[in-house]
Amino acid sequence: MPVAHIHFMYDLVKGDLQEAKRKLADEVADSIARNVVHHHQGSPKDLVTVVFHDIGADDWAAGGTLFSDRDP
Repeated sequence: MPVAHIHFMYDLVKGDLQEAKRKLADEVADSIARNVVHHHQGSPKDLVTVVFHDIGADDWAAGGTLFSDRDP
């Protein structure tokens, strides 16, 4: 069973966070099912698990700078 881990910076999401996750989980599962899962009775999408790791902008840095300290 494929498992996709998505590290998600929730502070940067515009709009409804839960809806964004629903859409992303559905699209990731579809893509993995089409491209990775083969020869399964039933829906190969049912074999795909998506795990979100929610991270705040205060807990994520790139280039030595926290995302919360960057200009929008």
